[in-house]
Amino acid sequence: MATRLDRLVGLLDSGGTPAVRSTAARQIGNIQRQHPSELPTLLARVYEHLRSKSWDTRIAAAQAFEAIAKQVAEWDPQKGASDTAEADWLTFAQFNVESVVRNGRVLLASAGHEFEDDGLEGLDPQARVAAQQAQMRKRLGMGAQFLDDDLLDDVDVKPDILIKSEKPCDTHSDVQVGNKRKAEEAPEAEIDMSKLSARERNRLKRKARMDGKKKPVKAPAANDTKNGVAKAEPNANDQNAVKSEAVVVASKDADKETDKHVFTVDTGAWAFSSVVDALEVDLFDAVWEVRHGAAMALREILKHHGFGAGRLLGALDNSSRNQRRIEDICVRLACVLTLDRFGDFVSDHVVAPVRETCAQALGVASQFLAPTGVSALQDAMLQLARGTAWERRHAGLSGLRYVVAVRRDLASLLVGGTLDAALDGLAAADDDVRAVAAATLLPLVEPLVMCQPHRVPDVVAGVWAALAALDDDLAASVAGVMDLLARLFAQSEVRNSTSHTPEMVPRLFPFFRHALVGVRRAVVQALQTFAEMADPVSKSETSSEPVLVSDAGASWISSECLWLVLQNLVLETDTGILEASAKLWYTLLKRVRVDTVLRPLDIEQMFTLAATPLGTALSPALLRRNGSASSRHNVDAAMIQQDLGLLSRETVLQCRVAAGVALGRLCALWPVPSRAQVFGIVLERGLKPGWALQTQLAAVVVEECAMAERIEASGSFNATDSLAHMVWSGEFSEPALMNSLRSSVLEVVGSASSFHDMRGAMQHARAECHGLHEIAGVRDALPEPFTLAAAQYAIGAGFEPVLLAAAKNAKTALIERRSRAQAAVDTCAALEQQYVVAVRASAAGAAIALG
Repeated sequence: MATRLDRLVGLLDSGGTPAVRSTAARQIGNIQRQHPSELPTLLARVYEHLRSKSWDTRIAAAQAFEAIAKQVAEWDPQKGASDTAEADWLTFAQFNVESVVRNGRVLLASAGHEFEDDGLEGLDPQARVAAQQAQMRKRLGMGAQFLDDDLLDDVDVKPDILIKSEKPCDTHSDVQVGNKRKAEEAPEAEIDMSKLSARERNRLKRKARMDGKKKPVKAPAANDTKNGVAKAEPNANDQNAVKSEAVVVASKDADKETDKHVFTVDTGAWAFSSVVDALEVDLFDAVWEVRHGAAMALREILKHHGFGAGRLLGALDNSSRNQRRIEDICVRLACVLTLDRFGDFVSDHVVAPVRETCAQALGVASQFLAPTGVSALQDAMLQLARGTAWERRHAGLSGLRYVVAVRRDLASLLVGGTLDAALDGLAAADDDVRAVAAATLLPLVEPLVMCQPHRVPDVVAGVWAALAALDDDLAASVAGVMDLLARLFAQSEVRNSTSHTPEMVPRLFPFFRHALVGVRRAVVQALQTFAEMADPVSKSETSSEPVLVSDAGASWISSECLWLVLQNLVLETDTGILEASAKLWYTLLKRVRVDTVLRPLDIEQMFTLAATPLGTALSPALLRRNGSASSRHNVDAAMIQQDLGLLSRETVLQCRVAAGVALGRLCALWPVPSRAQVFGIVLERGLKPGWALQTQLAAVVVEECAMAERIEASGSFNATDSLAHMVWSGEFSEPALMNSLRSSVLEVVGSASSFHDMRGAMQHARAECHGLHEIAGVRDALPEPFTLAAAQYAIGAGFEPVLLAAAKNAKTALIERRSRAQAAVDTCAALEQQYVVAVRASAAGAAIALG
């Protein structure tokens, strides 16, 4: 019967979801808390899953190691009078990259043994053929793993023969028990196989084999069994089989007993010393999954018990032993980083799980090293980072990245060498090296400003140069470089020491519609940082007109920039980027005099783009493709073509409403003298009956403009304020325009006109109703214009007389065609209801905002 531990360990591998596996890992940790003496057993049981081929299983096993480690007390033994024997631990003085590469074995995905014919060497020809047939069945998926018998057997490849029944025979039984059976069965009639199909012949063959398998075997007597193994008669031919079976059973029990003691340690030693020794060996395994699991487990152990590594009860200088043991682990991890070459590509970037996890383990181990040890560790990583192979450079920078992130207290010691290596990585030709170099520099931004401010211009120049060289749609380092750029210019010292920012910022514009989501998000965040650097416009003391106080930092905010941000709102399907773009839009409007950047024609075209009817392709003349080459992947193809098979109506409508809100804020910030001339014509035209989306967006613009003025005049409010506070009675800055818009909005609220957006659905419903009339032989034409009421009459009250007058053999076809027409008309009705609700709700919101 399986114990609770057996079930929990099994869930690490068979859990249906990561949450189930994680819960099982935590429960294993609870077992360690309840039974502290069972630490070796728990480690041994979980250890086997670290070598699993399944990624999720290895992750769960590492989580189990962490849960176990959390429940073990920190090891800090008492100091003794004399030191113990010196341990043979590695030091950084012995580490040399070239020597490791020359004498070590390159670690790839595997050693290639899975492609060899395992177990075939030394076999005679007949046994080799049998083994190859078994391998063939397994590779073809025709084995009996999930079936009662094999689908492909030796009999299937033999010539057709006449199947004859045979008498049961016990002479070749696996275990001889008692006398032979004397029961005989009557032979069956011969079957002529030539008259049967191949499927029937195979079925008969399998039936014959199944009959043989179901042959009864006499059970052994009670006094013939011991420990569950049947005793055989003293037959020389069968004694070997019995002995081998007993050995197998004994070996299984022996393995269970051995597992309990595989990770035991001597009294007075670190509780994890044995398992760490085993993991250090696994770090150099030929199979990458084994290396990955070992690195993760080592990371979790060091995270919670790195302080106790190497410490020994009674030792004279446990601190020194701890430093040497941690250094030994770091050297081994550095060797793995040097030799590992395994990498794979997931989506837009390279994945090197072994190197990444070893680098994380190095960062965890570095927190227990003294400053001299951390400096030696940095020198080892710099050796790797200065290599020629991209894997070595990637590994060295990854190690530096985590060491610098963990040891922020030693930033002044680490910033110099790490900075040089990272800048070299930014200038590298390999994109993955540039990505990890940018990630390495991120935690160094603040220490750089404080410790080496004279290097700030070099770093900024290197980042801009790296960005200028990134012209590939699949360049994964773009997002990292932009994040670094934003982090740099968030520091006031960097802004003060850099004077050419306005000329550099437009280099980010071509990445607005990049194929990668991370890049699009990064460019919006970077521009947000640059926009916040600029001085906002303010009102003068003698006039209500906004005047630009200082435009030095906002000179890059041009018509092109505002167009690209609004286009982002229309095209972007990622909710996070959409919200960030809306925030960026409002920040940009606050930094410039909008009437000096945008023309009235720009306003009209922006509204036309945002109000393009759903399902109608966006006009190419209204789209901006700044810096985009013809070879770039068009990530917006579905949105531009309005392919509602790939995009939902809700997603498209969300983007359009976001653009309408942005235009409303632009209207509120537009200077009063020309606001009516620029926005009044566009909004009045949009509020006229016609297209539902156009009317809805015009109402959204009016509402947002009115709300912005109210907030500017009386401060912000929220949903908890009273209704009297929300219904504002003050004067707008442009009362004539607002009064005119109020009248138009109220007309929309009370109107019941149809919308042009329904043309496609109504044409389909008309075609269905016309087909219904053709089947019925009705010559009366459908009314023009064909409205929803006419369609409902055609399939309702107008259909009953037609059905009664139709011939009996035509009624079935009429009823079927009416069902199709009914579905089309119902779709039109639902669509009209949706448009009416959306338009009236937007108009009502605008009316309330106007007061």
